[in-house]
Amino acid sequence: MPVSFSINFTTAEQNELVNLVKQVLETTTREHTLVLPEPPVSAALLTRRACFVTLYINKQLRGCIGTYGVEKPLWLNVCEYSYYSACQDRRFVPVQSNELPYLSFEISVLSELEPLKNSGEQALLKELKVGSDGLLLKEEGGRSAIFLPTVWHSLPTPITFVQALKQKGGWHRNYWSEDLKLYRFSTFVIEG
Repeated sequence: MPVSFSINFTTAEQNELVNLVKQVLETTTREHTLVLPEPPVSAALLTRRACFVTLYINKQLRGCIGTYGVEKPLWLNVCEYSYYSACQDRRFVPVQSNELPYLSFEISVLSELEPLKNSGEQALLKELKVGSDGLLLKEEGGRSAIFLPTVWHSLPTPITFVQALKQKGGWHRNYWSEDLKLYRFSTFVIEG
């Protein structure tokens, strides 16, 4: 059974998160450091939630960093991961101010992680809901990898999705172990 999302955001809360990202990106490209905006007053934005911030230019990935941990309030995670996506994604050079007019982004707020029983890779492939499930793989020793549900757009089958996720985590695409921990989640996506 897919995980459900237990929190809703009003239009005003969504707009506030979008504005927080815009403020952080503008100050980041100008001052080359993270300058936190004033905290919001909305209880939903002060709640501890995991999130990812994904940046695009012309629908091409320009940065994506986030967390599946829930240690900080959502608004703070959104601000920090906006900065990290713009400046510290090792796949890209830092975002420049002249790119801002072409930049779009998604804030993906994660549901709680749902542990899945590891009954083998074939069982996982049958259980995944294409297009809606995010997946986290973890193994003792600190190795882990996560894909948001939006990754289904470019990896549309369970086998390609899982194999690419294993490669992202540093495992061989055909690797499987009974020690792998599996977690499913959904996201509430806010576009900006």
